[in-house]
Amino acid sequence: MGIGGAIKALAILAIVAIIAGGIWHVSNLQAALATSEANNAKLEEGIKEQQDLLESMKKDIESIQKVNKQLKEENEKQKADVDALAKKFDKRDFGVFAAAQTEKAETLINKGTINALRCLELASGAPLNEAEKNAKTPVEANRECPALIDNSFKPILN
Repeated sequence: MGIGGAIKALAILAIVAIIAGGIWHVSNLQAALATSEANNAKLEEGIKEQQDLLESMKKDIESIQKVNKQLKEENEKQKADVDALAKKFDKRDFGVFAAAQTEKAETLINKGTINALRCLELASGAPLNEAEKNAKTPVEANRECPALIDNSFKPILN
């Protein structure tokens, strides 16, 4: 084997090494591509889950805002009831009345207390009883909180 044979052998060995290195590099690139595709799929799945969560949160926020609005409206109605009741008491000197008619004052206080306790029950979600359902007017059913008997009731503030 001479120098020409050695150069041929080295050239063949270099070509084989380059081909082997190229095959190794391509297989590494394919493995990296497969890993990248798997990671990309996981990221897309994560993005979809986050979008679903955001949609769910938006629906929850809308629901909370709706309930908050209803509570605010109910609070305003109850405030109107309290204002109407306060105006009733502002017109009278109950102390003078109670001193003059103690039995009647006691009866009125007892009835008012029963009505006020029923108002608390209704405001807490208790259903209307038969007497309240059959009353001709909300005021007849309960003078202290007629708006809880009939939501459309508007107190007269004069």
